[in-house]
Amino acid sequence: MVGGPTAPPRTPEHLVNRSVDGSHNDLDFPDMGMAKARFGRNIPLDEVLPVTDAQLHEPNARTVARRLMTRETFKPAVTVNTLAAAWLQFMIRDWFEHGEGDTSRLVDIPIEPGDDWHENPMRIPRIHPDPSRPPGAEGPVTTVNEVTHWWDGSSIYGSTLDQQRFVRSGTDGKLRLNDDGTLPIPDDPQYDFTRVPGWWSGLGMLATLFVREHNAVCDRLKADYPHWDDEELFQRARLVIAALMAKIHTAEWTPAIISHPTTVYALRANWFGVAGERIARTFGRISDSEVISGIPGAATEHYGAPFCLTEEFTSVYRMHPLLPDDFDIRSLDGDRPLAQLEFPELAAPTPRTSRRASACRTSSTRSAPRTRATSC
Repeated sequence: MVGGPTAPPRTPEHLVNRSVDGSHNDLDFPDMGMAKARFGRNIPLDEVLPVTDAQLHEPNARTVARRLMTRETFKPAVTVNTLAAAWLQFMIRDWFEHGEGDTSRLVDIPIEPGDDWHENPMRIPRIHPDPSRPPGAEGPVTTVNEVTHWWDGSSIYGSTLDQQRFVRSGTDGKLRLNDDGTLPIPDDPQYDFTRVPGWWSGLGMLATLFVREHNAVCDRLKADYPHWDDEELFQRARLVIAALMAKIHTAEWTPAIISHPTTVYALRANWFGVAGERIARTFGRISDSEVISGIPGAATEHYGAPFCLTEEFTSVYRMHPLLPDDFDIRSLDGDRPLAQLEFPELAAPTPRTSRRASACRTSSTRSAPRTRATSC
């Protein structure tokens, strides 16, 4: 790879802290998993077949989307609620981002007769070219991740120093919150995270929740270690929050989505090992094997390839049908009805400007909104 990100020199802090850009997470491979590093593939790149423009349209992507994704009738999934979709989106913003499309390079998708799309052909911006790819290189398209590849809480801490400086308060390791407990939103639209495609009140709720949790961890750490300064408190709390996110997703979210008994056992074994949670909590690790005692705390193993998220991974995590069409917004205080809203009314930038949605935004940052059971 030519022209990829380069890790800064190692410092003593890299031994104990998460770097903002994902560098030095593995001290032997300091560039691995950094922001702007290339997405991988599940097979060697030289064995990936390049796709021509003609092959790209066979089958037609719009036709596939309409036939597979059109919702004629709402089909509730009674085992989960809308938090399942909000959580996944919150995690995705930690894991990967291809960046905004390159509007100077469009893919034209022909529209079938009878399709009510507003233009023909449909025009979709391509992903920006991979800057680490040598000029004139042949083979399949490669792209880079705008955020760190690591599970490090970058959805709230950022993947650049400017982003992290904005979210930090500079006092007692804490992150910034408004006086009413909501997230501060930049006045500059360029930095307004609510205007990033995909933002809605469910995502804002979880972001707010974990910023508050970070600050609560800082309070506890400061009480136990009053000599720690702002930087020490921030970095230690970030480690706690990142681990908490990984544990929720591994041991709770995924078993809820894929709730077959075998899958539930396997996912919890990833975290606690086949010895089980009771043994792990009582005795800690009883074996060096990640099978016996789980992955956390086991030896680092890359299995012959540097770590990165893959294009196949990003393709799998597209679960829009989890979102219902309408929302019954209720108050945590007495279960009072607040509003009946359709999804577009909860999506940015509407929550900042709509009076009806403002009630939802206030409620959803403080409690989980009750909705129809989600569809999946």
